[in-house]
Amino acid sequence: MSNKTPHIVGLGNAIVDVVAAVETAVIDRHGLTPGGMHLVDAGAAQALFDEVGPGVRQSGGSVANSIAHLSETGVTGTYLGKVADDDLGQTFREEMSGLKIAAPVAPSPDASTGTGRCVVLVTPDGERTMSTYLGAAVTMAPSDLAQAMPEGLDILFIEGYLWDAPQGAAVIEDAAQKAKAAGARIALTPSDAGCVERNRDVMWNFITRHVDILVGNLAEVGQLAGTEDADSAMGWAIGNAPVAAVTLHDEGSMVADASGVYRIPAAPVAKVVDTTGAGDAYASGFLGALARGETVEEAGRRGAEMAARVLTHYGARNGAAAQAISLPAA
Repeated sequence: MSNKTPHIVGLGNAIVDVVAAVETAVIDRHGLTPGGMHLVDAGAAQALFDEVGPGVRQSGGSVANSIAHLSETGVTGTYLGKVADDDLGQTFREEMSGLKIAAPVAPSPDASTGTGRCVVLVTPDGERTMSTYLGAAVTMAPSDLAQAMPEGLDILFIEGYLWDAPQGAAVIEDAAQKAKAAGARIALTPSDAGCVERNRDVMWNFITRHVDILVGNLAEVGQLAGTEDADSAMGWAIGNAPVAAVTLHDEGSMVADASGVYRIPAAPVAKVVDTTGAGDAYASGFLGALARGETVEEAGRRGAEMAARVLTHYGARNGAAAQAISLPAA
């Protein structure tokens, strides 16, 4: 490798997370699926927030979290996602700046749309259930990338959730073309099994044409592959992308490239507090290692180590910003 610092650019929905610890009755009362991601309108998001209280606020979004974790790896990160010109948008941009992560997409001047936010409900078993209002995130258009896409990048990491936005497919295609012209590899996370179900055809088509690195959990990759079996899902993944990683929760992960398939054990964790963002952290460690020229097996271990760090505190990023939350009374 050259002495140049590797550079990973992330493309996704810019969101501010509100993380709150709740009893499982709250999940049932709002008709949510435990462990799922639910797209909601502004009214539903506000009703949920009114019940659970302020919680812990931290900038989020799946790929945004992955790029934020690059600050721990020595890999340069840039994030492409749209916020509104409001308080939450300012918070998002300031947090990225504090991590030395560039966020060059101009904020939307339409403050009435508001910056996207995600209410993350964490039950006593550590499972997280998300309700997301996308807000300004869905207004990103190819024109926003014209000046924002860096010229020098090694990997473009794309968030599958973007396909849920009106111009998401166009944004993804435009970004991929620009990145390939710059000689970068294209990485994709399917984001969520429901997202795959909603966008299966366009996502599958994109993978076969552009994706060099596929990173997702078994539910997501299995939904693409039409299987619940880990070995079969990995077989599908490596048959459609040169490099693949399939995470298996507490059973670790499987990673593969042309050299073979490797099983990576989960890094030990004394107590799982919150699973929010573990997959995002894994992707950061995995992609960061690949960008530095490490083997796919080494990259899998880096991903496991980084995922383990976020399991021990509330929130998807560092523990300092995610102070302890008291469980509400039953």
